[in-house]
Amino acid sequence: MIYGYTRVSTNTQTTDNQKFEIEQFAKKQGIRIDKWIEETISSRQELSKRKLGLLIKQIQKGDVLISSEISRFGRDLLQIMGIYEYRGRYMDNKRQLSTRCGNTR
Repeated sequence: MIYGYTRVSTNTQTTDNQKFEIEQFAKKQGIRIDKWIEETISSRQELSKRKLGLLIKQIQKGDVLISSEISRFGRDLLQIMGIYEYRGRYMDNKRQLSTRCGNTR
């Protein structure tokens, strides 16, 4: 399954631009987004409280997660590396997650 992931921090922001970027990337790559994961939550929140954390627990081998930019996953490199570590706790050698960041520019 191919997931499109968008995140904003506040209700006054919109995910429209992120979704557009992902759609353009998918079109260029000749792929279709099967499911969208959209959330309005600060990346300061624990991953377990975010939809992204739930998704990581449910993914299957071959699933792909596409975001408009890597900053949608976390605030800084340390937090993003923590997400990869978190991912490892819920995966075995039979399940993998490919992460792609789409940028059509």
